[in-house]
Amino acid sequence: MPKNELHVSERVKHLYQHFGAGNLSAFARQIGVSAQAIRDLMKGKKGGPSWPVLQNFLQAFPAINTEWLLLGQGEMLKSPAPVNTSALHSTYVGTEPRVVAIAEGDNTAAPLYNIHTAANYKGDGLSQESPEPDGIISLPKWLLHNGSYAVFPVVGNSMEPTFYARDYVLCRFLPKPEWDDLREDAVAVIISESRGLQLKRLTFRMGESYVRCNSDNRQHPYYQLNLEDVLEVWRFEWRITSSAYNPTEGLAERVSTIEGSLEDMRILMEQILYKKALQAHYPQR
Repeated sequence: MPKNELHVSERVKHLYQHFGAGNLSAFARQIGVSAQAIRDLMKGKKGGPSWPVLQNFLQAFPAINTEWLLLGQGEMLKSPAPVNTSALHSTYVGTEPRVVAIAEGDNTAAPLYNIHTAANYKGDGLSQESPEPDGIISLPKWLLHNGSYAVFPVVGNSMEPTFYARDYVLCRFLPKPEWDDLREDAVAVIISESRGLQLKRLTFRMGESYVRCNSDNRQHPYYQLNLEDVLEVWRFEWRITSSAYNPTEGLAERVSTIEGSLEDMRILMEQILYKKALQAHYPQR
C-alpha cells in the first residue's frame, strides 16, 4: 500500500467523522448495517466492507469520491465541477417551477396538491411530468409576497412535533440561485428524482455539492442528496392545520404525581432524621 493511501478502516473512520455528526447509530442506519458492524470496520476486524456495503456508502453519501472509497486514492470528497463550483447557479435549471405547476396570473391564489410530503416516503408527484392541483386556495395578499406558491399536505410523523399528519404547508418556490441563501435548518419541501417530495429541514453544503435533509422526529435519520438530484425547493412559510394538540395535556396530572412523590420522600426523610436524632440523644447501652 502506498504511503499516502489510507487503510479501509481509516477511510470508514474519516467518513463517520465527516458524515456521522457524532451519532453512530444513525450513521449505521444510513449505510444499512448495525452500529457494531461500523465499529468493527473502523477497527479493521472484518477485513473491510463488502461490495454491497460500499455501494450503500456511495448511495447514502453522493459526495464521496468513489476512487478514494475503493482504493484510498485521491480526496475523500468529489471535487466541485470546474465551471460551477457549487452546482447552484445555473441560469437554465431550477429558476422556474417545472415539477409543480403554479397558479398563473393571480398573486392571491396557491394551488393545492394531493401529493404526500414526508420523510421516508416517495411522493407520487414525479409519476407525472406536471402534476395537476386538486384545487386553488385563495389567500389574502399580505400572506403571499411576490413569487410562486403552492400548498402541500403532510403525512407521517417524521416532522413531529413541528408538523403533524393532515397538516398543510404553504410554500414559496425558491429559485436555484437562491438555495445558498436559505438559512441553515430552514424547513422546505424538496423535490428530487430519487425521493420524490419531502418536507425537511435543509442544510446546503455548497462546496461539496450536496444537501443534508433532517427530520424533527429524531427517530428518522437524516439523509443527503446530491444537488444534481434536486429538482426544486419550496420554502415553508405558513401552516394550515386542523390539529388542536395541547402540548400541556396531562401536564397538571404529571406535576401532581411528582409533587406527591416528593412529599412522600420529604416525610420519609423527616422520619429517618428523627430516628437518628433519638439514637444520638438516647444511645443504646
